[in-house]
Formats: sequence, C-alpha cells, structure tokens
Amino acid sequence: MINSVNFNHLPIQDLVVSGLIIFIMSTMIANIYDPLLGIVYGLGNILTLTFLSWLYQETWSDPSK
Repeated sequence: MINSVNFNHLPIQDLVVSGLIIFIMSTMIANIYDPLLGIVYGLGNILTLTFLSWLYQETWSDPSK
C-alpha cells in the first residue's frame, strides 16, 4: 500500500536544485556526446529519484522528524 505524502512540507528548494543539476548535466552530455545519451541520462536520473523516494517518504509524511 502506498502511503500518501504531505505535499505541504516537501523540501522544494532541494527538488529545484536536483532538477537543475539533472537538466544541466543532461544538456552537457547531449552537447558533448549525443542528444540521445543526454535524454537517457535525464530520464534515468528522474526515474532513479522517483523510485528511491521511499527513503524520504517518512520525513515528508511527518514534518516533526
């Protein structure tokens, strides 16, 4: 069963910074090597962060921790 996440207490600054890092790195990889590799790198990072979000789900759900 998937627990609901309290979106009122998400670390927005952390999400924005990680999104910028993914965007910048995928753009650099696309410019240096191949645009397809940049897209794969960006999507791979987004999927990894999504699947590993269970590590932070407890602190997102309970802001007192």
